Amino acid sequence: MLTESPLVRRLMWNLVPLAIIVAAVGSTLTGTDGLLNRHGQKQRLHALQAQVERVEEDNARLRNRIHGLHQEPLALQREAAQQLLMAPEGATLYRFGSDSSSP
Repeated sequence: MLTESPLVRRLMWNLVPLAIIVAAVGSTLTGTDGLLNRHGQKQRLHALQAQVERVEEDNARLRNRIHGLHQEPLALQREAAQQLLMAPEGATLYRFGSDSSSP
């Protein structure tokens, strides 16, 4: 029989464990919970944490701005004048820049 040949036995004893080791290492690296997947997840986590930090900073800045608008009537008037082109009665508005609708 073939299995009784020393060459075949030697190949079986050397190649089978090697194939098992290669399969285990491959699964460890590229599997669902493999090292490569975990590395990608860590990078995404760090990117999302940085994004959350930026959003929290923007929220804090906007909260301070809203608080200032509630506390200072002049700041509210200035914001309304800039954003909505509103002014107190009797005030004169000057608009600089080109307007495509005017001749």
